[in-house]
Amino acid sequence: MRKIGILAGNPKVSSVSAFEIYSPQDLKEALKFKESEGERAVVMASGTDLLPRMRKRQTSPSVLLSISSLEDDLKYIRQEHGVIHIGALTTLTDLLNSPVFAGRLSMVREAAMNFGAPQIRNVATVGGNICSASSSEDLIPVFLALDAKARLLSAEGDRSVPLKGFVKSKRLTDLKPSELLSEIYFDAPGENTWSGYEKLGRRNMLVVAIVNESLLLGLETDLSTVRTARVALNRLAGRVPALAEKTEAFLVGRRLSEETIAGAKKALASELELTSDFRGSAAYRVEIAQAYLGKLIERCSREIRKGSLR
Repeated sequence: MRKIGILAGNPKVSSVSAFEIYSPQDLKEALKFKESEGERAVVMASGTDLLPRMRKRQTSPSVLLSISSLEDDLKYIRQEHGVIHIGALTTLTDLLNSPVFAGRLSMVREAAMNFGAPQIRNVATVGGNICSASSSEDLIPVFLALDAKARLLSAEGDRSVPLKGFVKSKRLTDLKPSELLSEIYFDAPGENTWSGYEKLGRRNMLVVAIVNESLLLGLETDLSTVRTARVALNRLAGRVPALAEKTEAFLVGRRLSEETIAGAKKALASELELTSDFRGSAAYRVEIAQAYLGKLIERCSREIRKGSLR
């Protein structure tokens, strides 16, 4: 384990308290360090979320475990036996450039395109975004809609947790003090399936979303009846992304029509319990979420039908 140094902030002139930074030589060493230090050691990848929060004194870790040296173990996008694996150190630019996220999985690329600015996308990581566990993290609704699982490693072994259960509440995850998030993985969508993503902020870039919404839609062979639907938003009734399960249940088994889409919008409004803030009122957020749902259903169903004609 390499100790990078001690940064001692002067509280009279600095907004950051003193902290130590350690860099492991390999994954095994990182897991041993987490086992010995526990909650005291806060994991940092690129720090695009953590460091600004430290400057604002929203968090004050005394020990940082920098895992940026572990790219050989934790940076990858691969598809094996119908399952897509994304390493925790994979960047948003990696998602944007990967051919895996064309076609049916286009919502992953769409989310990456709408994330921050190019400089941030080049360093911000999938694992960092997931572990930040808040409604401002753009990737969580996408992976919720894909029914993704998080693989967690410790010196004792590994375990997998559905992303739905991994994010507990704002800034709280199911990670144990001795664990690291190693990857996100999910089944590749099958035939007659498409995905889409929409995001609204107060400007086009470098913005926390007022609403971001993801949809994975599957149709039966008649290309009209909904087989599967997974709808996820950055906020549903709390301060973390969640699935709109009532809306999903309403859609499944119904033939797509203007009436069905109108009913789905009504179902979505019934399960949204949003609050107002300086970015937008609760009523405005509900209206946008409903509009996005209709737009995503129409776009995904259209792409499925186009694909069937190729």
